[in-house]
Amino acid sequence: MLTCCDRSSILRPVAPSFKPTKTMMPKRIFLLLFFLGILALAQAQQTQMLNVGGHSLEMIQAGTGDYTIIFESGFGSDCKVWGNVASEVMQTNQVLLYSRAGTGKSEPNPQPQTLEAAVQDLSNLIKRANLKPPFILVGHSYGAFIIRAYAAQHPKQVKGLVFVDPAHEKMMLELKKVNPAKAVRDIELQNSFVPDEFKQENELINQIFEAGTLPEFGELPQVPAVVLTSVQQRAKPELFLHEPEGVAVWRNLHAEFFSQFTNGAHIVTTASGHNIHRQEPELVIQAINQVVQAAKKEKGRQEHEVKVKALEAAFAQAAAYLKQQKEQKAEDVVFDALKVSGFDERTINTMAYQQLSNPATIDMSLLLFKYNTVTYAASANAFDSYGEALMQQGKLKQAAQQFNKAIELATAAHDDAMLETSKSNLEKLSQLEKSK
Repeated sequence: MLTCCDRSSILRPVAPSFKPTKTMMPKRIFLLLFFLGILALAQAQQTQMLNVGGHSLEMIQAGTGDYTIIFESGFGSDCKVWGNVASEVMQTNQVLLYSRAGTGKSEPNPQPQTLEAAVQDLSNLIKRANLKPPFILVGHSYGAFIIRAYAAQHPKQVKGLVFVDPAHEKMMLELKKVNPAKAVRDIELQNSFVPDEFKQENELINQIFEAGTLPEFGELPQVPAVVLTSVQQRAKPELFLHEPEGVAVWRNLHAEFFSQFTNGAHIVTTASGHNIHRQEPELVIQAINQVVQAAKKEKGRQEHEVKVKALEAAFAQAAAYLKQQKEQKAEDVVFDALKVSGFDERTINTMAYQQLSNPATIDMSLLLFKYNTVTYAASANAFDSYGEALMQQGKLKQAAQQFNKAIELATAAHDDAMLETSKSNLEKLSQLEKSK
């Protein structure tokens, strides 16, 4: 059975098939925007045919950016259904759209078009198109199975996932628990809508729903994810899945599926049906942007952790040199490590004060403060901070030099606040010298 799939989306996979409501844009405007999206993609990059082993698939590559957004369509749909979404997303990202075997201009797969075969086609397409990670995968309906499988098989390549009203393998089992007769009628009705060229593939998909489980592809990577769920109510639902009880099952399965992710959002809409990307493309665009930004933030966090670990190793080596009274070697190690880290003055200053608060790492803190005075020679704050550290260590003459330099720089920069602070520190230093 085709999961939550509108009959019209099978018979007419490109043209919009919904009826406008007060919350939706007029159909003519939507059609215009839809085909303008397709035109924008076509102008950005011509459709290409790429052999993936025994058959060729149509694909479109466009845009520029750090991430490549790969779109996976629902059952029986070609790549053009993503026109409105991709034409916007490609302004800040690379995009890849393609039609699976037997859809659009893509050639049929000479072998049975199983889920595993579809995943292998995607993998081959990515390799032969020379696409480089990181990837953000976007899957609609049955396409969600494919991106789940690819992400599980290639966890290091995939940095984000967007599920657009995704299929769920337990859907039929759960519907049968509520009303077995109506669930069976759903299967029979949807099977009757499937064009002859998709009947074999549809039967293979039905086997997944009957079993209530996907083939073993592995665990999904813990990456930012957004799940979009349609709970639109229909006045005269044809399917049990579209009745209130069926919609509740659908929503609950999506909520359960989303619960495995620790970073993301589950967004529920009543303004569009199953084809959210065609009726509310802005929701999908926002979801993709949210995942991209979260992926960038996660990348920054990971890079920061790598830098911190590298610094910790350098500090350990420098500490060993200090014990051996090899001060210059210790300084060289710390200075080189800080330069490679790329950390700014404020970050290094904070690290230095943290080291200063621990009696065991005070000598290390002095090296960090000194690095800032060398690297940020125009910063009054760098010299004032170094002076405070030296004063705490009883190195009063060296501290006075730093405070005087800070006063000189603050005066030149007309930094009254810094000037007052450095003068106050210099006064404290004078009182210490008198007390000796």
